[in-house]
Amino acid sequence: MKREERPKIAIACQGGGSHAAFTAGLLSRLLEPQFVERYELVALSGTSGGAMCAALAWAGLISDGIEDARARLAGFWRDLEAKEPVDAAMNFWSVWFARLPVTLEMSPYLFEPLAEFTLRALLEKHLRLERLPAPRPALPKLLVGATNIQSGDRTVFEGLTLSYDELVASAAVPLLYRAVKAGNALYWDGLFSTNPPVREFTDLEQVPDEIWVVQINPQRREQEPMNVRDIVDRRNELAGNLSLAQELYFIERVNRLRARHGTLHAKYKHITIRVVELARELDNASKLDRSAQLIDGLVEHGKERAALFFEDCSLWPRPDSLPARAVRPATALMK
Repeated sequence: MKREERPKIAIACQGGGSHAAFTAGLLSRLLEPQFVERYELVALSGTSGGAMCAALAWAGLISDGIEDARARLAGFWRDLEAKEPVDAAMNFWSVWFARLPVTLEMSPYLFEPLAEFTLRALLEKHLRLERLPAPRPALPKLLVGATNIQSGDRTVFEGLTLSYDELVASAAVPLLYRAVKAGNALYWDGLFSTNPPVREFTDLEQVPDEIWVVQINPQRREQEPMNVRDIVDRRNELAGNLSLAQELYFIERVNRLRARHGTLHAKYKHITIRVVELARELDNASKLDRSAQLIDGLVEHGKERAALFFEDCSLWPRPDSLPARAVRPATALMK
């Protein structure tokens, strides 16, 4: 394929705690030479764990290229694993307590925010914002989603001016983290408003031909959640998918309007959407799990599924993907 024929791609990475190791594996595989030559990456976006992966890949790409990006991803997730005996024991009991069929919630302002300290240390080691080229290159663009908890605004930080505070804010899950101050505002995880940013891709100077979405939260569950923990798990999954579904529907709606109205062709281009999901049955508590077994397995799972972005099965919308429209129950149609 000639270089000028390569499609312009933007990759959006959903959040999901330790489950985002899947995203790290997937991005690492997409950045291998046999895949990189098939597309031109113009942007990355992410929220929470997805933002960590997107930022690490972006930092490597604008510094020393694809091998640096892959090394940063691998190093971050390797160092996140609970390997030392004390850390492994703490990780085991944390996940065990999270799986109890009751909620044991406590304000993060009653204890030291150890999760935030750990994340900051890992980012300082592997992201190294202070060592990035200055000024930072405009491409690929990086977008990071967070939620302003005072105004309720959906917030998107950009790579050109990204700080550690802004990146940590994207992952500040309530009850695990205190609110993170970035600039003059306080933020929580972007889960509540933009998971991850997508519609900003349409405003890029180089609008992508395709948007590739890495979906962490399962859209479907067969069993009815009945105990408190299962109900909370499903609530969080639905919340994590809601903003993503809305943003993808925005892109698809513009595509359909453009197809019907020729006057829109000059202003908007058709953008193909592809979605690849984490395809393992995992509970919400495992998003806290830093065991090597889980993280290494998810990294390999991501590598295995990366090639699906080049196949028709990843095209969106489709019956088993994120909802593209409202569905009326059959009983309502019979009235």
